[in-house]
Amino acid sequence: MRSFLIAAAGVVAATGGLSAVGVTSAEAQARGAPRGSYAQSCTGAYVNQGRLYADCRDTRGRMRETSIELARCSSSDIGNDNGLLVCARVRGDYEDNGRPGGGNGNNPGRPGNGNNPGWPGGPGGGWGNTTITVYRDANFRGQSMTFREEIPNLRNSGLNDAISSLRLDRGSWEVCEDANYRGRCQIITGNVRDLGRSGLNDRISSLRPARRGGNW
Repeated sequence: MRSFLIAAAGVVAATGGLSAVGVTSAEAQARGAPRGSYAQSCTGAYVNQGRLYADCRDTRGRMRETSIELARCSSSDIGNDNGLLVCARVRGDYEDNGRPGGGNGNNPGRPGNGNNPGWPGGPGGGWGNTTITVYRDANFRGQSMTFREEIPNLRNSGLNDAISSLRLDRGSWEVCEDANYRGRCQIITGNVRDLGRSGLNDRISSLRPARRGGNW
């Protein structure tokens, strides 16, 4: 149930209807991540077993989980090419499905897919105006983060399995116990002061805007 982060703490800036939150060089270095131009359009960067992992925005505004082997980059700048970490002539891997080479660009099973107009983020989706703010403690207290788009993994957020209350700006959201919207899920249609009553306190690992009508 450990997952990636696709947002930054406290605030989300809207760009084309989606959040545009970058990771600063200082923040990336604090997580062991090297400097690079990728930090301007990628979030949640960290290093594990010699690979740099991050969530990077592609040309369609979607966040893509991606990684690259640092040893192959040497001193070259690491950048973001359409949601993929790259350096010099080396191209990294997509990690959208939890393994190198995975991707969601043509997978109709993932929200935000431009090939499926009935899902949020597609041509007919229209979920750019909905936001959710999650809190570490009950009664909307403690560490908080605000999201405007699907979050398939919360592993690097500091709030994975640690959310106790949440607020909705409008619309409805689906929250799930496991990454990639697996395990027990629940549709949230309003503010929840204490998730303990729902059985999801400190158990949420992924979340996304619900389809129109509140279902998937």
